[in-house]
Amino acid sequence: MPASAPFRVRPSPPLRRPPAGRTGLRAGLAALILFLATASPGVEWQDSGFHQYRIITGQLESPLGLAVSHPLHYHLGRLVLLTRFGNPAAGLNLLSGLCGALAVGLVAGLVTRLTARPAAAYAAAAALALSHSFWQMSVVTETYTLAAALMALEWTLLLGYARHRRPAWLLVLFAVNGLHVANHLLGLLPLATYGVLLLAQVLRRRVGAGWLIACGVAWFLTVSPYATLVMRHGRSTGDWAGTLRSALFGGGSAGGGWSSEVLNTAVSADQLRQVLLTFGYCFPSATGLVALVGVARRARGRRALFWWILAAQTVLVCGFVGRYTIRDLHTFFVPVCALTAVWFGFGVAELLRRARRPRARRWLAAALVANAALPVAVYAVFPGLAREQGWLRGQLRAIPYRDAYTYVFCPWRAGNDSAARFARAVLADAGDGGWVFADTTTAFPVALTYLLTPEAAASGSGEDAPATADTAVRRVFWQRRDLLAPGYVEIPLAEIEAHVTAGGGTSVVPSVELNGLFPPPLAIEKTEPFWRLRLAPPAAH
Repeated sequence: MPASAPFRVRPSPPLRRPPAGRTGLRAGLAALILFLATASPGVEWQDSGFHQYRIITGQLESPLGLAVSHPLHYHLGRLVLLTRFGNPAAGLNLLSGLCGALAVGLVAGLVTRLTARPAAAYAAAAALALSHSFWQMSVVTETYTLAAALMALEWTLLLGYARHRRPAWLLVLFAVNGLHVANHLLGLLPLATYGVLLLAQVLRRRVGAGWLIACGVAWFLTVSPYATLVMRHGRSTGDWAGTLRSALFGGGSAGGGWSSEVLNTAVSADQLRQVLLTFGYCFPSATGLVALVGVARRARGRRALFWWILAAQTVLVCGFVGRYTIRDLHTFFVPVCALTAVWFGFGVAELLRRARRPRARRWLAAALVANAALPVAVYAVFPGLAREQGWLRGQLRAIPYRDAYTYVFCPWRAGNDSAARFARAVLADAGDGGWVFADTTTAFPVALTYLLTPEAAASGSGEDAPATADTAVRRVFWQRRDLLAPGYVEIPLAEIEAHVTAGGGTSVVPSVELNGLFPPPLAIEKTEPFWRLRLAPPAAH
C-alpha cells in the first residue's frame, strides 16, 4: 500500500479586525441624513435663536456673560454664513447636524476599535443619534453637538495613547480639548481627567516631564479663541475679578450669571426626579440597562487605562449635570447621551459574545432593532398623548403659534416654522412703526425675522401678510433692551411713554418676565394673542 501523506495542520488565517473607519463613516452618514432631513427650517426660539442672532449680526461676546459666548461655535457659524447658504438661520441649524453626525461616526468607530464588533458599534450609534436631547440639539442651532464631536475625538485619541503609549497622542488630545473648552466650558470636566492622567504618567516616568509643558502650550494655543475674548474683556473693563467671574460662571450687561447653579452641591428629591425622567426620556428603551452591562465589563491590558478615564468622566459629567439646577436641564444631557452610547456599545458587545447559538443571535439582533426603534415611537406618540391628558400643562409655557408639547417632547423640527410664524404675526400686530416687547424666549426670532425677511414685517393681520411699500421702521426689544441698536441699549421709560402717548403701536408678548416691567403711567392691556401698552387713567382723588 502506498504510504499515506503526512497529516498537516493548516494554520488559521490571522484575525482581521473590522475597519473602524468604514463603520464610523457609514454610521456618521446615516446620522447626517437623519439630522438634515429633520432640521429646523429657519429661526428658532430661546437659546438657539440667541445663538443665531449673535452669529448673524456679528456679536461675539454675549451680553449674558463670557461663559456663554462660545467663541469656537461662533466662528464656525460665521464661516457657514460665508457660504451664502439660502436662509442663514437654516444654515446654522445644519451646522449642528453636521457636528452631531461627526460625533455619531466617531462613537461608532471608537466602539469598533474597542470591541471589534461592528454590530455593537452600529447599535451605539443608533442609541446616540436617536436619543432625545442629542437628536433635538442636532437639528437646531446649538453648541452641544460640536462639544460632543470634540469629546468623541478626545476619546479616540485617548484610546490611541492607551494602545501605543506614545506621548504625541496626549499632545493632540490636549490640543483638541482646548478647542472643546473654547466651544463650551463643559470641556473642563474631561480636562481634569486628562490632567491627572498626564501627571500620573510623568510621575511614573512613562512620559518625560517636557511633555507637561508641550501639552500645556498646545492646550493654551487651541483655547485661544476663548482666552483672547476673556483678555480683551478684562482690558476693556479694567475689572479683572468680574471678568474672571463672567468667564467661569457667566454674567454680563444683561444677566447675573449662574455661579449658584454651577457650584450647587445640594440635590433635592425634585431635582433627582427630573434627572431620572430626563434620562428615561432620552433612552425610553433598554439602553440604560445594557450600558450598565458595559460598565460592569472592565477592560483589561492596555485598554484598562481607557476604561478608567471613561469611568471617571462618566462620574464627573453625570455628577455635574445631576445637581445643575437650571430650567433646560435636558440640553446638558448631550454628553450624558454620548457616554451612555459608548457604554451601551460595550454592553452589546458583551451580549453578542455570550450569544453563541444562531437562534440566540437572531433574537438579540431583533431586540437591538426594536431597541433602536422604540425611542422614535415614543417621541411620535407621547406629545399628543400628554397634550390630550393634560400632563405637565402647568409646567409648559403657552406661546402663540407654538405647540408646547411638540416643542419640548418631539426631537425633530422638520416643517416646524412656529418661531417664524410667531415673529411675522407679532410684527404685523405692532403695525407700521410699532414696537415689539419680547422676552428671552421670543425676542431673537422676532428680531431675526425682521432683519432677514423685512417683507414679513409688513402691515397686515394674517400670518403671511403681504408686503407693502415704505413700511415704517419697527423696533424690537428684549425686555427693554433695543435689539436693533448696538450694545443692547435699555430704552428709558420716558421714551416708551412718549411713543404710547403719540399713538404708536405696541405688541407685548405674554410673559411673566414682561408682566411687571412697565410701571405707571404705563399699563398692560392683556388682549389676545398679544398684549398692548396703554397709558393708565389717572387715579381718582
